[in-house]
Amino acid sequence: MLRAWQHSHDLVKNLEIGPITMGSDNSVTQPFYHLTNADTSVLVDCRQRLPAIVYVGSRLASVEEADLALVDRHEAPASLPTETPIALLPDATSGWLGHPGIAVRRGRQGWQLHAVLQQVSQSQSAALVLLAACSVTQTRLRFELALPAAGRALSVRVTITNDSLSDTLSLDECNLTLPIPDHLEGFTDLSGRWGLEFQSQGHSLTQIEYSRENRTGRSSHRGAASVIVHETPLSESQGQALACHLAWSGNHRVRIEQLTDGRRYCQLGELLAPEEIVLQPGTTYSSPTVWCVFSSEGLSGLSRQWHRLIREQFPTVAALQHKPRPVQLNTWEALYFDINESTLLNLIEQAAQLGVERFVLDDGWFAGRNDDRTSLGDWWADPIKLPRGLAPLVAACNQFDMEFGLWVEPEMVNPDSELYRCHPEWVLHHDPLPRMVARNQLVLDLARPEVQAHLFEALAALLNDHDIRYLKWDMNRDIHQAGNALGYPTSSHQTHGFYRLLDRVKTAFPHVEIEGCASGGGRVDCGVLSYVSRFWPSDTNDALDRLGVQQGFSLFYPPELMGCHIGPETCHLTGRQHTLDFRGGVAFWGHLGIEMDIRTLDERDQSTLMALIQLHKDHRQLLHGGQAQRLERPTEEMAWGVVSGSQQEALFGHAQLASALRPFPVRYRFQGLDARAQYQVRCIWPPIDSDYLAEHAAALQARPLSGDVLMQLGMTLPIRKPESLLIYHLSAV
Repeated sequence: MLRAWQHSHDLVKNLEIGPITMGSDNSVTQPFYHLTNADTSVLVDCRQRLPAIVYVGSRLASVEEADLALVDRHEAPASLPTETPIALLPDATSGWLGHPGIAVRRGRQGWQLHAVLQQVSQSQSAALVLLAACSVTQTRLRFELALPAAGRALSVRVTITNDSLSDTLSLDECNLTLPIPDHLEGFTDLSGRWGLEFQSQGHSLTQIEYSRENRTGRSSHRGAASVIVHETPLSESQGQALACHLAWSGNHRVRIEQLTDGRRYCQLGELLAPEEIVLQPGTTYSSPTVWCVFSSEGLSGLSRQWHRLIREQFPTVAALQHKPRPVQLNTWEALYFDINESTLLNLIEQAAQLGVERFVLDDGWFAGRNDDRTSLGDWWADPIKLPRGLAPLVAACNQFDMEFGLWVEPEMVNPDSELYRCHPEWVLHHDPLPRMVARNQLVLDLARPEVQAHLFEALAALLNDHDIRYLKWDMNRDIHQAGNALGYPTSSHQTHGFYRLLDRVKTAFPHVEIEGCASGGGRVDCGVLSYVSRFWPSDTNDALDRLGVQQGFSLFYPPELMGCHIGPETCHLTGRQHTLDFRGGVAFWGHLGIEMDIRTLDERDQSTLMALIQLHKDHRQLLHGGQAQRLERPTEEMAWGVVSGSQQEALFGHAQLASALRPFPVRYRFQGLDARAQYQVRCIWPPIDSDYLAEHAAALQARPLSGDVLMQLGMTLPIRKPESLLIYHLSAV
């Protein structure tokens, strides 16, 4: 039996409609439905058999049924008399010739799904539930659409029920489908690799057939299930754009296609293996939620809408909006596996002196863990490294008013571990084939109740015995053999099992914050965001590469979710060296952390690091709650900012990435300010390091400047060396 994961939809969870008569074609519906809030309108066309979204965009004052005729097209040559709509779940019996939105089977003949829309219920003008049923396959569909109270966002999901009293139903495809407005001519996705995630790539929609399928068992480093369709050209501040995201942490498909009739559509859905979802009589499958966010103000506007959505609609994020995100130190690139009690106690004391507020003990703390080849699954303190366990470390943190955090990787097991020796049958595998080890790890089958129980008990023992406020939850390999003990494909059930385990931990220990990590940005999505409150976007701490990673990450996710650490002078991934001024200036813009051996710092670097930490504390309320601004710059530069909701305060950054042919950078024009206000502008980072910067900083402080002048006229920047960064603070006077 499928135990479907239920995503919370506040607007539709209590919106119930009565039972429907299977197979009736007497639809109890209106021709269309208009969802609206203060900012957005969504039009759902119900004139044909299945619902179709015909408009997502700026709020429409009023819409009449006759208005829908404006978008209808007459019969095309050599085509059906009535054009097949781009329904939310298009099926084969509608004449749909694109990729299936839904495909089911009962044996070899019961595949002709022909669901008919029968009942609709609307609430608060912003929530819609639509029921459709198919008498041929005895299948019921429940569509749920909802708008938040404000903002330009729409959520869509579908629940599929097997209404047969005796036969199972196989679900092969479930891809929510949205038409792409014909004036949007381009699309952008975020791709990448381990150590270089969230790289933006633009494409043309002309005669396109684009499909990205992910089978890694997580949302992947190559790119989560997100796509942005937009006008061309699209700038940081101008142009219409529609971003769609599948809130799911497992295998998925994103597809964009142009039909032969010129229409285009986008599909997002879970990627299912054959026979992976088999519904027993009376059971259901709930799709992951698709979020759609609209902006007419370029990528900056799109980013602001995503940030607003996440801050308001995801409880794990909303609950921390009024709690400062503590500056933390992570031990990984400071010590790696070479840890012991005395070293850690010394590191805790020095971290406290720098102003660190949370100490996170990373990998290497548990039984026999001297390298990555052993001990995953044995979640108790190593008796040699930590003869008194974790208690002295937690006590030391409490003494210095620091929180204590701990690294875990519950989903994995090393073959060389007590857990695997006791339960080799608990891992995913394709018996009788050899078990594929990656990163010296195998994957535990989270769909098995006994595995769930064991992992929860191991985590609960740690959290009950110690004052642990934070878990860095890692997942360091793809899932190559997603088969269970019965030989069935189980990737979908594995992801649901992961959610159940997280939910159980959060329910039992609501005070514990969880960071989502998967070798960096391998599992960053709005599915896991229901449980975590911070992401580790990438395993690279190279400040130059990090700028690109952070720019892509921040397009969808607000900066308080973005773990940003100051790494060592020499990055262990790239070998590149950067000054502390540059590394600190880059890390300033997210949730600040330190990941280097602070015991080796000289007096100047200690002073610089303390200043950066204090600067971040002084401004993190604005950083973690303001409105994002993305500035257009030449390729050898990058610029961005954040402005308070009242426009009384702002922070802006400028990075010189590489040498340019022109001696001076292009004039810097701020965004998002109050044109009528006067602002005091200060260059607050780095510490003055050149005559050019000293002269520039002094000139800015000579008098207040109007928002209008700062945005329209702009200002000349000082000449800077490559791989350097400036931070400006603006306050209205």
